[in-house]
Amino acid sequence: MLDRRADKLSIRVRGLELDSVAVREASRLVFRPLFGDAEAPELVAPAVWTVVEGPGDTDRETIAPTTLRPYSEDAEEESAAPAAADPAAAEAKPTTYRVRLDVGWQLLVTDEAPRLGWGRRFLAAIEDGWQRIRGREPSHPPLVVLVVAPADARRLHHVFRTGTRILVLAGD
Repeated sequence: MLDRRADKLSIRVRGLELDSVAVREASRLVFRPLFGDAEAPELVAPAVWTVVEGPGDTDRETIAPTTLRPYSEDAEEESAAPAAADPAAAEAKPTTYRVRLDVGWQLLVTDEAPRLGWGRRFLAAIEDGWQRIRGREPSHPPLVVLVVAPADARRLHHVFRTGTRILVLAGD
């Protein structure tokens, strides 16, 4: 549940709040080209958004043995020793990612607010031009940006999976 009045994102199951994350800043970004016009789908609240494509839907790890061996109790005892947790694995989750929604918008979860200065926009226009020259059409979907702490962004990465519903409460 995204509550704009309280500036928090709550993870709830059957009405019970399991966890909540403070949202530092929430904003809407719509791309407007220099020439022409771009229209964004309407964004209304309260609403229920459904995740169409999550950030980690395709990178789930499948653990399977490389070879099959017959069972032996000696091998069982050797493998019973606990493996040390890899601290780098916890840091492998990104702090900035996009979540595609069914309303035509994307949810951008990031640890810092997007830079929208003149220089950044100029460099983005040059990059778009290069993409067009190479035969690719640049894509600029409208965004709902949620700025959260880096640790919170990593914690939320697994929450946004395909089919997850997000209840959005109206803000000011």
